[in-house]
Amino acid sequence: MKKIGNIILGIWCAITCFVSPIWLAMIYLNVTGLIYQYDYSMDEGTAFILGIILLVIWVLLTLLPNVYFVKTIYISNPKYVIPVAVVMVILIVVCLAMCNWNVVSFLTA
Repeated sequence: MKKIGNIILGIWCAITCFVSPIWLAMIYLNVTGLIYQYDYSMDEGTAFILGIILLVIWVLLTLLPNVYFVKTIYISNPKYVIPVAVVMVILIVVCLAMCNWNVVSFLTA
């Protein structure tokens, strides 16, 4: 039963790692109020509150399960932590590539 739970948690973590760059970008746009330049559906105050709510939801649904999954993998067999971290990074990079975000120019600017 524990193995099935780890498989389900691993799938959830893979999905959340893949979606996190988009989710964090939306949180950033909402918290800074820049979302108003792209979507005129809300003002800056409402966007800030929505951004904080989205940040709390992201921490609860993404960050905590990912930390728990890596901790579980480390407890079961520490040599699997590096491959799990590499897969997480690959999923994040694939999402960024699919969205056509140029991360290199963003980091060097």
